[in-house]
Amino acid sequence: MTNPLNTLTGRMVAVTIVAVIISYAVAFAIFTNERGAALRRAAEIGVAERVAFTAERLRGIPVERRDIVADSIRDFSMRFDVSATPDVDASLGGAATRISNAIDERLADGDARTRTRTVDAPSHRWRSRGEHGDRGRGRGRGRGGPDRDDEGPPPGSPPSDPPAGDHLAQHEGPLVRVTEAAISVRLDDATWLNATARLPGPRPAPISAIVGALVSIVIVGIGAALVSRQIGRPLSDLANAARALGSGQTNVSAPVSGPEDVRRASTAFNVMAERLGRQLSRQRQMLWALSHDLRTPITAIRLRAELIEDEAERQRLLASVAEMETLTEQALSLARAGASEEARSNVDLAEIARTLCGELQDMGVNICAEANEPLMAECRPTEMARAMRNLAENAAKYGGGGIMRAYRNDANEAVVEVLDDGPGVPPDLLARITAPFFRADEARSQTRGAGLGLAITQAIADSHGGRLVLENRTPKGFSAKLVLPN
Repeated sequence: MTNPLNTLTGRMVAVTIVAVIISYAVAFAIFTNERGAALRRAAEIGVAERVAFTAERLRGIPVERRDIVADSIRDFSMRFDVSATPDVDASLGGAATRISNAIDERLADGDARTRTRTVDAPSHRWRSRGEHGDRGRGRGRGRGGPDRDDEGPPPGSPPSDPPAGDHLAQHEGPLVRVTEAAISVRLDDATWLNATARLPGPRPAPISAIVGALVSIVIVGIGAALVSRQIGRPLSDLANAARALGSGQTNVSAPVSGPEDVRRASTAFNVMAERLGRQLSRQRQMLWALSHDLRTPITAIRLRAELIEDEAERQRLLASVAEMETLTEQALSLARAGASEEARSNVDLAEIARTLCGELQDMGVNICAEANEPLMAECRPTEMARAMRNLAENAAKYGGGGIMRAYRNDANEAVVEVLDDGPGVPPDLLARITAPFFRADEARSQTRGAGLGLAITQAIADSHGGRLVLENRTPKGFSAKLVLPN
């Protein structure tokens, strides 16, 4: 199975998605930072306004009642008390300075001091159902609210409930990171308003933003897949056409479709394929004509050689004529290799191997078949039998005999292998042994030949989209594999 990341579509989709994820990650980091900063500023302003409002109201109340009124104020995240000394000596920069400056701006003759620290505290959202009433009452207090913070409880009334902060502390829930601010505001020369407030900590990004990002990534991925498919399909068609041209087919053309660049590449390939096809056809026709025309003078020479009275001279001349005939026939076979009009069919190569080895044994060729299991492959049967015969004859000629095997390799390819125990071929000649008219007789034997057998087999293998693998065996011998794709 092809790895999707090895295809153009897979890589384009992967790169696009990774780029979108990185861009969203950067955007989320910026968004979260700015959102957190905005929320902190809003919370600081809210605390400053609440403290300034409370201080302003307490200044209009007699000194002896300020402590009672401050204790009676209920707030969701703040506690107030009045004392003769401040809890905070000075503001220490950052959020503390911002809160102090905001309070001073809202108070006449203000003297505010703030100290902040980051702590882990129980979440205010973790509360029992019965506490919602307290939360509702706490929200109603503020500037211009319906409750009168400056009046306090009537004389003789029972003590007020504990401050909201103390009440919530009894219902501890999950710990969250918050900023705790201690604030001291001068009311007059003898009294200070001390307040403790909680500012919200960092908040996660909204679920809607995360869902929107995921939807965007999916849409972008689908779009990238469609775009890459518009490019990848014409390239795949072009690759298939190139593969067909490499296998020996001459009437090959690639569909002209897709983007302009791919269309130009397909058009250029079609022009090249047409010119190459015409050139190959002319070469094959010339070789066919040459081989055919040589038969007439060869036949005439043979007839004249038969009239020679000297037996020894006649045999030498007839041997040369026979060699010329063999060379002519093999040259004609090489010209026809891969250009046959025979239709392809699904045949059993193991059956062909057994039949071929039986015929060769009847002719005195030492070759046997080890192909008991069926090996089905799509090919041109006559050409394949010719290629297998060439390998078998080479094994018998240069190795004294051989074994023909038919099997499937690990890549599920059909393999016909011919093994012999001959001297093999020098490693520096292996790459040249399939060249036309090349013979390595000095390495293997003194048997003479035209040197076209392996060239014909190579051409047949190429025309089927396969390959011919030649290698020496250890410690001696030679292996020739005809491999066909599955």
